[in-house]
Amino acid sequence: MDYVEIFCLLFFVTFIFNLIKRPRINANESPLVPYHIPFIGHTYSFLKDPENCLRECKEKYGEPFSLYIFGTVVTFTGSETSTEVLKNSAIFDFHSAVDKIFPISSVFRIFNKKFHSLEFTARVVHEEISSKLNLYFSRIQKEILFGIEKYFGKCEEPKVFRNTSHMLSRIIARPVANILLGECLITPMLSFIHRSFHTSFITLLFKFGLVSIVGHRDTFVKRCKPIVEERIHQRKKLGEKYIQKEDLLDFYLGDPHFKTDVVDDQYMDELFGHLYWLVFVSINATTKALGFALFDYAGRPELWDEIYEEQLKIHNESNGILSTEDVHKMVKLDCLIKESLRCSTDIAALPHILTDNSFTFSNGATIPKGREVYVYMRDSAFNNNFFGETSNEFQPKRHITSYPNGKTIHLPATKVDKSFITFVGGKRACPGRFFAINEIKIALHKLILRYKIRTESGKVDPARIILTLTYPSNSGLIFENRN
Repeated sequence: MDYVEIFCLLFFVTFIFNLIKRPRINANESPLVPYHIPFIGHTYSFLKDPENCLRECKEKYGEPFSLYIFGTVVTFTGSETSTEVLKNSAIFDFHSAVDKIFPISSVFRIFNKKFHSLEFTARVVHEEISSKLNLYFSRIQKEILFGIEKYFGKCEEPKVFRNTSHMLSRIIARPVANILLGECLITPMLSFIHRSFHTSFITLLFKFGLVSIVGHRDTFVKRCKPIVEERIHQRKKLGEKYIQKEDLLDFYLGDPHFKTDVVDDQYMDELFGHLYWLVFVSINATTKALGFALFDYAGRPELWDEIYEEQLKIHNESNGILSTEDVHKMVKLDCLIKESLRCSTDIAALPHILTDNSFTFSNGATIPKGREVYVYMRDSAFNNNFFGETSNEFQPKRHITSYPNGKTIHLPATKVDKSFITFVGGKRACPGRFFAINEIKIALHKLILRYKIRTESGKVDPARIILTLTYPSNSGLIFENRN
């Protein structure tokens, strides 16, 4: 009897706990998809196959719909309602939602007590990088060519490279280091601006240790402090006659928040926090996009000739030194990149938390304050209403519209709208997308001109999927010198 009583007591406690924890949904709320397992809810089916789980829920319950995942109700918006979230940035908090999953700001505040909001960072990227691409163009090309030569080499015989994301991140890192820190600091600063920063950064969060990031901070201070002190000295000595250097480091030194006469550890921590954050965002996202585009090109022989011919024509016309106008002419390459971004989009991403008392979508569905909202990205990326019956096919030419009078309109990869939310939208549209797309186009331009590139498997290798996020394949790519 003792065992029976204990079992009954446990069953009763579990039942009461389930009643307490069971999500409460108001009458007008977006529908909560039914589930059968208490406590677990939809967690297992969502983790097992998130793409099919979200697609089936959208087809059956419309949008927005809600799932009970990890002990909380999460709402998902599709192609029709996602823009309503993205456009209402005043009440949908993106930064807090990201921090809840991946506490980036909290980590950086260890070194930077006055860590600026992401709005400040977005303004800096827009005003000091994207708006000044002409100033950086020759330097971007120089660093990309150096990286290609260093990491891929001559390839006089066909050579297989696996897990190319490592090399691509190092190639992408060079222009980023140049623009952030100036040419004199590229070589030493690549000791922390390279692929290992991402791995170590992720690792430290799970190990609850700060060894890796502290090491990067120490490298930064050791290499940059003398240069920072010299620039501050020159600013003070020359006053209005001081000529600002064409890098982000000098911009920060001239910002009122960073003006100082004393370059101490706290001051260097401030600089490190800001610059390391930009490194973290720019290299990770750009490397991922470049990797996908490279695999999409390498696995589709039917695209090789026309894209190569376009690059060769532009190369000859520019004598090998590209301008922004030359890059704008790369329409076929741009279409490849945009289609690659569309087809490799994450399953669900862009988390937000509602900060207002409630929000009512245009279709009448409501969600309460504090609700986590995710954008079901693939519902837009593969939507027949946007891309027709061929939405599941890889067709770069879909981004060019032809008219009977012979006129064509090309919607570039930097253009965001409700059918293409890779770079988000509204006020949250990524300000660094112009720099990123130009860097990707230049890198692909140089790679395609120099090498014949194909997948080792001879077909398009599928993406790796981790939870709801996609990453390029780790399978082999074969590079062979064209000459």
